[in-house]
This record gives sequence, structure tokens and C-alpha cells, in this order.
Amino acid sequence: MKNIVSILLFMLIVPTIAQEQVELTQNLTDGCVSDYDESVDYFPEKATFLDATNISVVYHNHYKVVTVLDAFDGAEPFNYVLVQCGTPMPSADNFAENTQFIEVPTGDIITLSTTQLPHLTQLGLLDNLVAMDSFDYVNTPAVREKIDGGDLDAVGFGSGINVELVLNIEPDVVMASGFDPDTDAHPVLLEAGIFTALNASWREVTPLGRAEWIKYVALFYNVEAQATEIYDDIVLSYNEAKLLAAEIPEEARPTVLWNRFWSPREAWTIPGAQTYAGTLIQDAGGRIALTELAPDDSVNISFEVAYEGGLDADIWSLDAFGIDSLDALYAEDSRYADFGAVASGNVWNNNLDVNENGGNNYYELGVTRPDLVLRDLVAIFHPELLPDHEFVFYRRLQ
Repeated sequence: MKNIVSILLFMLIVPTIAQEQVELTQNLTDGCVSDYDESVDYFPEKATFLDATNISVVYHNHYKVVTVLDAFDGAEPFNYVLVQCGTPMPSADNFAENTQFIEVPTGDIITLSTTQLPHLTQLGLLDNLVAMDSFDYVNTPAVREKIDGGDLDAVGFGSGINVELVLNIEPDVVMASGFDPDTDAHPVLLEAGIFTALNASWREVTPLGRAEWIKYVALFYNVEAQATEIYDDIVLSYNEAKLLAAEIPEEARPTVLWNRFWSPREAWTIPGAQTYAGTLIQDAGGRIALTELAPDDSVNISFEVAYEGGLDADIWSLDAFGIDSLDALYAEDSRYADFGAVASGNVWNNNLDVNENGGNNYYELGVTRPDLVLRDLVAIFHPELLPDHEFVFYRRLQ
């Protein structure tokens, strides 16, 4: 009789275990753990950062430790412990003093940079967006719909952020960017006890490294699998375009002049080979004009130096707000008409996709989709490689 009872109990238990194992082949993206088991790995779908160097994640069975390594000049690492809801909160004594704790999958989010908006849309998380710093310059169509429908609040930015409004909204997380703690929003938000995660994608020096921060957003919602799939497709597309340009011999690569003189800074910034823009130029099969002045990192030079060294560049990529014609360019400085790229009709700007609010999608979607940026550049530098290319971000100035 005792054996029969044991067999019956075993038959009841086995389906429960099997069902638990089926559920744990995926991360929990909705709801919480109802029956915690310390031996269970609650994050079977994990993120691995391959190109981004400014972030790390270490997984434990029921929580993940995320570290943003270099949020701004002089910053100490920022640490976040993301705990599967329904499981115990680890002791704060085991972590650095500045560590913040949050349950995941988290809920409502406020973003303080438009670069984070494509992450939410591509990961299917846009319903979680409740506010942002400002509605100015937003390009993402689905976000514009939420703005027009009155579904979002604008909380301001920098140290002048409306903390009272943020507290009233009660977000689960605010995603900020750090530049200068004396003027940034995050110190004010942290002081008010608001969970604030720093997004330092802008510190990455490669296009793919910057794009991989979609996985950072995914960590807070347990959607690592979706983010990895999206990112893998971006890498594949980027490398396909890069491989096309890699076949171009050195002597056939055009010299590319980047940027233009920016009056507020009184400088013309030349990208180095180890910078975001420098990587794009080289991967697209171009040579950086004045690279001898900036072999690795970027350098600011005078107009006169840029004029002398960049006058004969084959292609000129402006990266300039509000310049959509050659006349608009000449209005800034008549000497621009002397550049060789003007005479050959090879002056380009990355403002093809700018909406009526001034939102330039190059600085929004382009950050997450550097493969599309690279394909535009390959088509500019070597049009024979992509003869049927439809430009996404770049336009030729007339």
C-alpha cells in the first residue's frame, strides 16, 4: 500500500516539475514568481555584450547585476541590481554603496533622450513609456502619436527637471544620460529617491557598440532574447555593407571631410580613426580628411586649418542641423563655396528624415540602426556598390 501511495505522489509531482521546466526555458516578461525556488535559474535567456565596452551584466539565479562603467568623465561605475519580482531582494550589504535595486520586469519608464525611443518601439515596450524630457525633436512616429494623443508628459531636462511631476507620475525607472553631474538630471532624481538608470551608449566609440545598448533597456524588462535577435540582425546587415566596401583598394577610396566649422565652439571637429564617425567613414570605404591631425581621437581645429587641408576632399559630409541646401551652407561662410566637393556635387547632410518638429531620425533611429547609416555612406562613397540604394538619412545638397 505504501508503494502505491508513493507512486501516486510521484505521478502528481512529475508533471508539476515538467511544467516548471517548460516555463523556465524563457524569461518571465509578465508577472512574478509565485513559488520561489533558490535552485532555479529565472533568467535562462541572457544578454551578452560583444561590441559595447561600457557595460557589463552578471547573472545570478534570481537577480542580475548591471554595471555602467563610464557614464561621463570622471564617473565611478554605476551599479544596478535587477531582481526577478516574486523572489528575495539580495542584501545591500553585499554591494557597493551607490547600488540601486529594482524588481524586473519593471513597468513605467521615463526617458530623457530620444536615442532610447527606438529601443522601446523595437522591443514592443512603448506602452511602458509615460513621459520624456521634452517633446521637441522627437521623430519616432509611434511616439509622436502618443504625444499628439496626450498620453505623455514632458518633465524637463538637466538639473531643472520637474522632480515634483516625476514623483507624481511615479515611474518605475527613469533612464537618463550623464554628461556633467553639476547640470545633469540624475543627481537631482537620485536625491529624490527615484530609481534612475544611466544610459551611457553615447560613450561607445563604435557604431555597433552604441547600437548594442538596446540590450541594456531589455535587461529591465527581461526581454534579452528579443534584443539579442534584433541586434544580431543589425550586426549581419552592418557587416554585409562593410564587406562590400572592404573590397575597395586604398587608392580608390575617396577622401571624406566630416563636419563643418561650428561657431558656438569656434572649432571644426575632425574625427579620429578610433571614433564613432571615423569608424563609419573607414567601414564605408573612405579615408578621413586631415587624419594626420587626428590619428586616433577627435581633434578641434580652426577654420583656416580645415580650409587648407580639406579643400580638395572628394566628399564632404556636414552633420549640420538646419542646412538643407548649398545656399544655406554659404550663408554661414561664403568660403565654403571654394571646397572641391562643392564643385563636384558631393556635399551631403544627414537630415533627409527630419519631421516638422525638427526631429532628425539620424540621431534617433540611426543610433540603433548603424547598418542603415553605413549603407547610406557606402552608396555615397561607392555608388556602384549599391546602385539601387534608397537613402534613409542622407541627402545631397543642391
